[in-house]
Order: sequence, then structure tokens, then C-alpha cells
Amino acid sequence: MERDLRRMFSEIHEAAPGADAVLVGYPRIVPEDTSACLEPIPGGTEKPLADIDEDALKFLDKEVQEPLNDLMEREARAAGASFVDIYHRTGTHTACGGEQRGVGAMLERSEVRFLGLPLPWYVHPNRTGRDLQAALVAETIKHITTA
Repeated sequence: MERDLRRMFSEIHEAAPGADAVLVGYPRIVPEDTSACLEPIPGGTEKPLADIDEDALKFLDKEVQEPLNDLMEREARAAGASFVDIYHRTGTHTACGGEQRGVGAMLERSEVRFLGLPLPWYVHPNRTGRDLQAALVAETIKHITTA
């Protein structure tokens, strides 16, 4: 992944030497308190992350997602790019965040339809998450353009 990010930033610089690159991180999926993931989503019967146990959820958060976020931030900074840290700024809007969740639950029906059937969110940003992430990206771009 590190090598891929470096290559990507190198290719951006070659194609657009004066561009201000912005790398957007991923939203946090699992909250600090993983017990929130053991309750069904509001108005539903399914747990936000299905039957993934708490140890696996903690591993996903602390051993996969947070280090990935940190790597992306490090590589963006090393390349002189801006990094939008969605992970650390969406802690209350995880898939297990109840009414505030910004990540749709794994099996929760989304607004997207395929062949007339609603597709599940499969742990992707919902409207709340989309709007929150858009605001964070816009804030970063505004900072770049006014600096």
C-alpha cells in the first residue's frame, strides 16, 4: 500500500506539477466502545456489523483501519499533499452509531436499487456520512485555496 500511494503521488505530480493534491481517508467503521455494535440498528433487527464478535471488531479498528489511516496520512504529508482525516473525525458516526451513524449497516437496505431491489449498504457511507465527509473535504479545499 505504501508503495502504491507513493507511486500515485508521483504520477499526480508528473501529470499536474502545480496541483494541490488531497487524499481523503476512510470513515471510522467501528467505535471505541464496540458494545454499541451488539445492538440492532434503530428500527431494524440486524446488528450493524452482523455477527462479527467484539474481538474481531477491535482488531478491525485498531489493527487494520487506524494503521491504514495513519499510513495514508503519513504518505500524503510526505508527498506534500493535504490529508482529510475522516477516521478520527467520525468517531460518533460509525456503523454502530445508532441514529447518528454515518456508515450504513452491513445488511441495512440502502437507497440504491439494482433490478428494482434495494441493495444493502455493505458498510458504506450513508447520507449522514456523505454529508459529513463532504463538509470535511470542502473545509480542506477551502483552506488550500485561501492559504
